[in-house]
Amino acid sequence: MFSLLKKVQSDFFRLNNSILKQSVCWASKKAGTTSRNKRKNTPGKARGWKKYEGDYVEPGMILFRQLGLKVYPGENVGCGKDLTLFALRPGRVMISQETLSPYPHSPLYPAVQAGRIFKKYFFHVLPIDPPTGTFKLVSKI
Repeated sequence: MFSLLKKVQSDFFRLNNSILKQSVCWASKKAGTTSRNKRKNTPGKARGWKKYEGDYVEPGMILFRQLGLKVYPGENVGCGKDLTLFALRPGRVMISQETLSPYPHSPLYPAVQAGRIFKKYFFHVLPIDPPTGTFKLVSKI
């Protein structure tokens, strides 16, 4: 009788222990959808032409925002770390299309040596010189 009672208790304990284990084991993965792909309505980056041919610019004004080097900096134009072109001196903007002549360590150099011609846009800022002569009133009439 005692051994039968002990066997029933051990079976009951085993059964309860497995039920406890099942109730404590939680899901390791989140149910439902995840929020990984919720970046669909991001604002635009406003890349492109900011100043055009003949516009007056001050130092630091942005001329062209780009992803990759589509337009090259020319005279009095700087290039930022994100390849944004900006004015270095005050003056008028001039845009030209020129033949590219890359440095020897450039990846375009072998193609140019083989005879390929690259035409690229360049931004220039032509400085406006202050007037050389100044008017001085000598006497009133």
